[in-house]
Amino acid sequence: MKSKLTKDDILNSLRADKKVMQERFGVVEIGLFGSYATGNPNEQSDIDILIKLKEPRFEYLAGLQIFLERKFSKNIEITRKSDKINNQFIKKIEHQTIYV
Repeated sequence: MKSKLTKDDILNSLRADKKVMQERFGVVEIGLFGSYATGNPNEQSDIDILIKLKEPRFEYLAGLQIFLERKFSKNIEITRKSDKINNQFIKKIEHQTIYV
């Protein structure tokens, strides 16, 4: 990816690789939130990703993390949502999450 990453770059890339992420990592939902989603990242910003997995397996989460960090050459912060978890943080960020 180019050095000045934009929200559209990230979303387009996630859309393009969604099927691969579903097959390899069990991704059910994936979305962008945080500074890139709101359009105000800085050089130190990581990419905040909200996901829901078919199965909460460590291999899926770790594999997805590596896959995305290699793709974007940036730190990736993955937050996992689950039907079993009633998390206030997830409720707070869901309104700004852009799903692909």
